[in-house]
Amino acid sequence: MSELLRLNQFSVSFRTYAGEVQAVRGVDFAMREGERVAIVGESGSGKSVMTQSIVKLLPPPAYIKGGSAVYRGTDLTALSFRQLKQFKGKEIAYVFQDPMTSLNPTLKVGRQIIEGIRAHVSVTTAQARERAVSLLREVGIPNPEKRFGQYPYQLSGGMRQRVMIAQAIAMQPKLLVADEPTTALDVTIQSQILGTLKRLNEDQGMALLLITHNMGIVAGMAQRVAVMYGGCIVETGGILDVFEKTLHPYTRCLLDAVPRLDEDGVTPLTYIVGTPPDMLNPPAGCPFAPRCEQSMRVCFSEMPRTTVREKGHAAACWLLDRPQRAPAETIRGRRTG
Repeated sequence: MSELLRLNQFSVSFRTYAGEVQAVRGVDFAMREGERVAIVGESGSGKSVMTQSIVKLLPPPAYIKGGSAVYRGTDLTALSFRQLKQFKGKEIAYVFQDPMTSLNPTLKVGRQIIEGIRAHVSVTTAQARERAVSLLREVGIPNPEKRFGQYPYQLSGGMRQRVMIAQAIAMQPKLLVADEPTTALDVTIQSQILGTLKRLNEDQGMALLLITHNMGIVAGMAQRVAVMYGGCIVETGGILDVFEKTLHPYTRCLLDAVPRLDEDGVTPLTYIVGTPPDMLNPPAGCPFAPRCEQSMRVCFSEMPRTTVREKGHAAACWLLDRPQRAPAETIRGRRTG
């Protein structure tokens, strides 16, 4: 599979009265055509800001501070908003987490899908209607002819999310970005929505970039995963490598915090002590250092370099950079060497 998207030192900030909020800091990331990749991390880690900034969906005060976002050979950061129109919807489409705020409550869902189709191709209303009904059927909405003429409030949460997916795939984009697509849905509907996305990926060869904080969804959906923290990607690799041969302490903490069915129910749940970094004043070193039980002095002063292991499994952690480690460093009275 050829490369579809590559971010090089991609940085996004917000101008605020308090100063510059550095939401995304020097991200390097790539995905191939037809691939399913998950971006996982706590709320505020920069997942949604990074993906929405690829086609400049975020209005000011957000701005791309530096780097490039190369999509099939074209640097999207160098394009004007007018030039980006040919990529939005037709090449890169988005499914957002809350369909009630993404769908217009005053318009019937069928009309909203038709508007999206006619914005990109020259077709008659009848042709667009036929395509819209077909899309509703394709994403698993029962009785699509009836649902076509209903308002968003008349549909269940799962159906509204399917309408969003139908809108997104109307022009058969090469990349579908699903931002927390199962938020606030019960587990049965979650499974159905994720199954629909996976089927579209397999049947149409549409690359899927899934944003989530649910490690269970990552395990069941993704082929590769990128873990974000403090505006940086701290670990990336194949799903089995990241889950079974975890390199970064933050990834290990996320996995340890997932409740297990085989536990006795008495043992307290594991959680990550501390709070995420203040992106108004991001740390000079590893953003996870203040919360990491294995942190060393160098972790607080210098950003770790990315170490690549087999099969492209990589992480940015000083623990992997053995030559740089002092033989017996101690942090907070704990010997780490």
